Amino acid sequence: MLSSTNNLPMWAQGPLIAIVNPRAGSGRAAKKWNATQAAAAAFGLRIETWHTQSPLHATALSQKALSVNASAVFVIGGDGTMNEVVNGLMGLKASSLPVTILVPVGTGSDFSRTLYPKCPALADPQRFWSHVLAWPEEFIDIGHLTLHGPKGTVQRYFANVADVGLGGLTARIVNRRTKFLGGRMSFVAGALEAYATFHPQPLVLTVNGTTSQISPLAVIMANGGYFGGGMWIAPPARFDDGLLTLVLVDNVPRSFFLRHFIEVYQGRHTQLKGVSVMTSAEVEITAPALMPLDMDGEDLQVDHIVCRVVPAVLPVLRPRALLPDASRPASGLKPGRGI
Repeated sequence: MLSSTNNLPMWAQGPLIAIVNPRAGSGRAAKKWNATQAAAAAFGLRIETWHTQSPLHATALSQKALSVNASAVFVIGGDGTMNEVVNGLMGLKASSLPVTILVPVGTGSDFSRTLYPKCPALADPQRFWSHVLAWPEEFIDIGHLTLHGPKGTVQRYFANVADVGLGGLTARIVNRRTKFLGGRMSFVAGALEAYATFHPQPLVLTVNGTTSQISPLAVIMANGGYFGGGMWIAPPARFDDGLLTLVLVDNVPRSFFLRHFIEVYQGRHTQLKGVSVMTSAEVEITAPALMPLDMDGEDLQVDHIVCRVVPAVLPVLRPRALLPDASRPASGLKPGRGI
């Protein structure tokens, strides 16, 4: 919606805050934002920039943005920075949230692959503003996790994907190493190393009222379609359907894993024997020992998970071509807070 006074959208009328992770993208985030912010003046925008200084600082800064009644928060970084911002915004349980605008510069930047697929305007400072100012708002789903681990029970949110098993171990390996290989190759190397040492453990999985005992290679709970530096792990996943896309990968032989590994990047793995795909609004996982969890690139150790969707809660901007239309089944959900 445009303002009648100066032809700017309403989200651009209040305080505008940018949260920049200067370490994201091997230091490219700060440089990209400096150029993008400089181009904003031509559009009559004034944006205050805050830089993160340590892990979880983006969470504190996003809560600070709520305290100054920011109408929009720009997130300049990767999936980890976006995750911290989402946890800050959602954690305070405010009655309304600022529009969140991601400027993807990170190792994987997988959330943006679903949010803004093939959108070259994000890479050009001049084109960025002319496009973003014309994009409409959409309320997207966010995942909520109740986790039990060594430090007790905690509540966390995720924007993109949470998964246990091989992906959790991969995230731990990638996070403890430099990412000089770039996003995709860092995750490929991490996944291959993780597979060589990972031992599937028995889990109790409850989905859609059915409980089963499994020993999978991975259980992926997807809000977005991509993870691991471009793996199209959950092709049916959407941000606006009020559901998680659950992908289960059996403990397949090493030869099978290596032979079909590349197919994950093309989304063709969902047709393979040993891979199951379903949807659910809630998933519960229990394990007798700690299992590795990946949550938007952050790795944790947990033994019990309850994962559910908070539907239509986070306002974002998206190109009109990506919004629901009559040809796509709509969830019928209204913006609101489930937690």
